[in-house]
Amino acid sequence: MVSPRLAIGLLVAASSLAAALSTCIDGARGVAYGYAPGSPTGPENWGKLSPEYSLCGEGKQQSPIDIVTKEVVPTPGLESLNRTFAQANATLVNDGHDISLKFKPGTVGNITVGGKVYDFEKLHWHAPSVHTVNGQRFPLELHLVHRSADGGLAVIAVLYKVGHAESFYVLMRKALGEMAADKCNFAEQESRVSAEGVFIMRALQRRAGSYFRYTGSLTAPPCTENVVWSVLARVRQISKEQLDQLTAGLQPGGDARPVQPLNGRIVQFNNATDIISFPV
Repeated sequence: MVSPRLAIGLLVAASSLAAALSTCIDGARGVAYGYAPGSPTGPENWGKLSPEYSLCGEGKQQSPIDIVTKEVVPTPGLESLNRTFAQANATLVNDGHDISLKFKPGTVGNITVGGKVYDFEKLHWHAPSVHTVNGQRFPLELHLVHRSADGGLAVIAVLYKVGHAESFYVLMRKALGEMAADKCNFAEQESRVSAEGVFIMRALQRRAGSYFRYTGSLTAPPCTENVVWSVLARVRQISKEQLDQLTAGLQPGGDARPVQPLNGRIVQFNNATDIISFPV
């Protein structure tokens, strides 16, 4: 199971992690969207903003969802999410919608889900969480995004509550501070901070323990479907200070899409370890 010292842990190599000055980079931007309910670009209007976003309004397998623990289907045959990761450099990116840690494709490693290999591409955060469990929303959710050779996506989601500090976010303090102070025009630019140290992904190779599995979509436009989701059943901890720093560069109100209808989908449960107690 994932290590409590940062299961998503990305420990830093002997050379210290250094962050370059944050920079604003011009880049191609899609049609603007936001998270404020009731606004012209809010989640309920995403599907109307562009033909490319049509699934946001018309899709039948959309994410996120509310996971109701008494309705999940125990499925012992699900894989243990074995992963093989290597050392890698990364770039911290704020595109105005979320904050991501991106890796050069093919440099980190992969996971195997349903017999298909998916390469680790990036990780990013949503605050508050996009998924809920028995109606409960959490302060933070981490997504580890993987892509297969045919373009398929598999995402591992980690939920967080406020508690003790996570070592990885201590290591990111300088980079996050620089990013929060940046004044990019997010309609046209991205804020980027180079992580010059080498991330050791060894902690991510451990078994994820119990998790919920369902087929859904991206949680932001274009809301692409057929994404394989694995939501870990164990909630991690992050300090209030770390949470505040991580969310300082996000839009006011956060970046969480409301939960979407199941539309008959089944949520499976791999009980590799004892499930934690979620409120019912």
